[in-house]
Amino acid sequence: MLSLTTPYKQRYNHQKAQRFSTWLGIISIAMAFGGWTSAYLVRKAAGGWMSFSLPSIFWVSTIVILLSSVTMQLAHVANKKGLTSLLKLFLFLTFGFGVAFFVLQLDGWHQLQSLGIYHDGNVAGSFFYVITWGHAAHIILGLLFVLIAFIRTFRAINKKDASHFYENDQDFYKIRTDILSPFWHFLDFLWVYLFIFLNLNH
Repeated sequence: MLSLTTPYKQRYNHQKAQRFSTWLGIISIAMAFGGWTSAYLVRKAAGGWMSFSLPSIFWVSTIVILLSSVTMQLAHVANKKGLTSLLKLFLFLTFGFGVAFFVLQLDGWHQLQSLGIYHDGNVAGSFFYVITWGHAAHIILGLLFVLIAFIRTFRAINKKDASHFYENDQDFYKIRTDILSPFWHFLDFLWVYLFIFLNLNH
């Protein structure tokens, strides 16, 4: 096995730390939402709970966010293959689907409010808004990361940039989709879990 020179070793260690931080963040977010949904069930069993149906717009937003996972995975594959144009396209589509998801969520919240479901009303509504707003906040964070990656694809790629790779080591992507894609997929499937959970328990 070839030994890493100091600059490469530093970069390698930095990327290991980034990957560890990402997975630690994913686990922390999963635990937080696990706690919220558990508290939801406990409070619902205590009574005084108002049942309501979710507007159909949430079905649409679920489809949209699943499409964003498809485009993110395609961006990751394009990145590994060095297909910069496709990488740009799929990151742009992922960002667009993410924004569309957020807009659809806003519409869904407005529809619920028109039905008299408010965050400061019945505890059922309060739990719903806390859970969905919490997820939306993380989507905004994910969108920021996607936007940064998209902007970075427009930086000139020259021979000097090839130093970001080490002997075809696939951990050294110019755009860190190996970190970005798992985080985005997690947020997408977290929403699918929440959507199913909220439908079954409302």
